[in-house]
Amino acid sequence: MEKSITGKLWQLKNNDMRLGLNLSQKLGVSPIVGHILSSRGFTETDMALTFLTPKLSDLPDPNHLLGMEDAVHRLIEAIEKGEKIAIFGDYDVDGGCATALLVRYFRSIGLEALLYIPDRMTEGYGPNNQAMDTLKSMGADVVITVDCGSVAFEPMAYAKSIGLDVIITDHHQTVPELPECVALVNPNRVDETSPCTMLSGAGVAFYMVLSLTRALREKGFFNENKKEPDNRYLLDLVAVSTVCDMVPVLGPNRVLVAMGLKALASRRNLGLAALADVSGVNEKPNTYHAGFMIGPRINAGGRISDCDIGAKLLSTENPAEAQSLAEQLNLLNEERKNIEADVLTEAMTQAENMMVDNPNCLVVAGEGWHEGVIGIVASRIKEKFHRPSIVIAINGREAKGSGRSISGIDLGKAIIDHKNLLIKGGGHKMAAGLSVETAKIDDLRQALEAHVTKQLEASKEDLLTQKLYVDDCIGLEGVNLKLLDELDRLEPYGSGHYEPKFVITGVTVNFAKAVGSDGSHLSLSISSLSGQQLRGIAFRAMESDIGPYMLSAQKTKKNISVLATLKRNSWQGRDSVQMQVVDVMEGTFKGE
Repeated sequence: MEKSITGKLWQLKNNDMRLGLNLSQKLGVSPIVGHILSSRGFTETDMALTFLTPKLSDLPDPNHLLGMEDAVHRLIEAIEKGEKIAIFGDYDVDGGCATALLVRYFRSIGLEALLYIPDRMTEGYGPNNQAMDTLKSMGADVVITVDCGSVAFEPMAYAKSIGLDVIITDHHQTVPELPECVALVNPNRVDETSPCTMLSGAGVAFYMVLSLTRALREKGFFNENKKEPDNRYLLDLVAVSTVCDMVPVLGPNRVLVAMGLKALASRRNLGLAALADVSGVNEKPNTYHAGFMIGPRINAGGRISDCDIGAKLLSTENPAEAQSLAEQLNLLNEERKNIEADVLTEAMTQAENMMVDNPNCLVVAGEGWHEGVIGIVASRIKEKFHRPSIVIAINGREAKGSGRSISGIDLGKAIIDHKNLLIKGGGHKMAAGLSVETAKIDDLRQALEAHVTKQLEASKEDLLTQKLYVDDCIGLEGVNLKLLDELDRLEPYGSGHYEPKFVITGVTVNFAKAVGSDGSHLSLSISSLSGQQLRGIAFRAMESDIGPYMLSAQKTKKNISVLATLKRNSWQGRDSVQMQVVDVMEGTFKGE
């Protein structure tokens, strides 16, 4: 492994070319695609073929999940008795998508479910007694939680006491004790043996839809007058939630995302179509569009305004309402960016000061920080310092925090293991949320530092030095549209199956210029000794060592290696290849 100018280690993935060539010949793909497949562990032909051709038939039976049969049995009873069903969701993208998915499903079988998203500021995360009272007063008999509820012990006991039957669907980490409910469907239950541990909240909800549809079919519920719904058109919501919640796009999730992007392209969901329009998505949608253009706008309502706007938009069948809500979320997203910038400046300064002592976990806190943006700020701090990072917004005696982790450090477990210091908290490996008394923030900081240190000591790897995995080394002469066509076979990309990164060696910088409204990005062009050129962009390069280095390299013409992903750029009917720079190394990368 070799270090770049930003201090990251570049590590060439498994370089056994024979495995790649063998797959290339058997699958009829290019050698470079065969090599990438084999280096990512798809060494057997059948395994690689399944990966390249994801199908819904590859999904496991939804009833393998604990609690699923009990949940479906209660829902069948509610449908037969004409009872009122309510959906209680989280206020983030995953919760909004999962809530809308179930609302749309029940509507497709002739039922109008109640929709309830808690207010982030007044109710906080997850089920609460006030919400249960409200749902009861609205006539609810059965409540389905989505993307939350697994550790809501007191609210679940209260719901039972007022005559509400609750079905919990969730994917966050749990404890051995189960809350009082009709069923807990969560692939991350302590006693669960399901291999589907990385489903998003909407993914779990979709599995329940599959199970419920089958049960209704077996009961003869569907007929000429009541057609069975095509659940494939709900997969656009699952795809957006899966990408935005940063769960791996592998196994069942790869199937759900691949099929979901096709559903997204069909524009059957008026809310998603309106969001695509206001976001400027005017091409075939991919995971980038879902994760960085559509997703943040769904989130914007829950971050700084009415928390149920996103779920309402995603579940509406009214074109005018869809357009109005999408435009509202677009404006809120711009407001969110401004709020985020202010919090980021203060939080980043704190983190930089803390890094003098080289901690293993960064916990920053501030009065008046808007809790709706702390998750995004935590992601930015984690990206810069490659440490598990928690950002806490203090509001009087109580504070709320959001955290993001790095590979190898289970942040959800860290939060659950220190619930004695918290008002409440939970999460999964890569992300977590919490509420804590302001007076206990320092205690929590010390406890998490010790916890992360223990995880680091138990690991056989240096987890705090960021590694960038290199899929292959290529010269500029090999960068062309044919290569992009071959790489298309590997989509969709996402967490756990990242977009291929290539080292382009033996090049010099012939143009570099800071661009963007704040001058934080870098537009550049590189060239080889033979004169071939490639244009590209390095996002936020001026906030790191990359920007200044490339501006200097433009003048010195020193030989460099560029780590980049390759993009297709379409302009006036013509396609070309552009690079998106990830990192830079001085000299020639040797692949050692």
